[in-house]
Amino acid sequence: MLNRIKLFICLLLSIVFLYGNKSITIKVFHVFESFGTETQELKNSIVMEYDSMGWLIDSSIYSHTIPLNQKYVYVSGPQNEGLKIKRSYAKEMVLSYSFVNDKNGNRISTTLTGPGDSIYWKEYQKYDLNNNIIKRIRYNPKKAINTNIMTENNEGEKMLWGESYNYDSTGKILECKELYNNYALVITTFGLDSLNITKKINQYFDPSVIFQTIYFHNQKGELIEESSTGRFGNLIESKTYEYDILGRRVATTIYNEKGKIKEIYNTLFDDDNFKTFDFYSDSTVKLSSLREVILDNKGRKYIEAILDSDERVLEKNVYYYDIKGRISEVKQYDLIRRKKSQNKEIPVRVNIYEYN
Repeated sequence: MLNRIKLFICLLLSIVFLYGNKSITIKVFHVFESFGTETQELKNSIVMEYDSMGWLIDSSIYSHTIPLNQKYVYVSGPQNEGLKIKRSYAKEMVLSYSFVNDKNGNRISTTLTGPGDSIYWKEYQKYDLNNNIIKRIRYNPKKAINTNIMTENNEGEKMLWGESYNYDSTGKILECKELYNNYALVITTFGLDSLNITKKINQYFDPSVIFQTIYFHNQKGELIEESSTGRFGNLIESKTYEYDILGRRVATTIYNEKGKIKEIYNTLFDDDNFKTFDFYSDSTVKLSSLREVILDNKGRKYIEAILDSDERVLEKNVYYYDIKGRISEVKQYDLIRRKKSQNKEIPVRVNIYEYN
């Protein structure tokens, strides 16, 4: 369940961010049917907080699941003796993402914490002069050992990340330390080849590093390739991307640690019928499933259907919007385990959006 919630919030952050509200709450209800009665029970909620510029600074996931023995309470009185369902919704924080953005709105730091403010990992992102992301690194602060105190910048603010260089007598780079929050997470050493040209000879990762991703863009600023390595510099996964003449991503190819194709994602745009199709296939180029999205007359996502290789609908999501054009509700249907009941479809999950 937790993984589904994390995936759900990642897919929706880019959508809700556009509205620039101070806070948005997404309440996740699970739907049950008993004796013809449809019941919605609040299970989780996602609360997103924004700063005065409209940039997302915090996103927290709460659990509202109450143990069965706490759902019912004894009620005293001549007419209400016995057990009665408890309607209060106590909540417990499960995960919280804290973000730091630069003046251009680029997310430069993310911290994931759990109950009790325990930090699971920190993540930093670097951008080029065109605001294209070029590097992302994630590490566990509890395992970091290479301390390197960083100075403040010209405005007296604490630096989130920086770089420190050592040179030889001729001005050639011998070493580069990548510093993040007072830790040297990556140390690269250089040497000179037979032509006296500087080349990388070794790269050291702090034991706290979980992964590092390098991003490559074309002259249009489109992301065309990314490569992720682990703490020992070993390849974890890489991806390549292709675009159509309108700059829309139409293909994603994922490679494993050996450089072999693992998955292929293709997107087909049917502009005449306001539809998009995503095709998923594995390393054998065998179609495994696809996603079909129907847009409304304003170009917004209306119906999203997940199909298998036989084009059977496995899951369906229906999106609703308020008068301001913001998402107000998303209903998720499981068309395999829960079929039509009494000539109507019963959703398995309903997400309600509240804007403050």
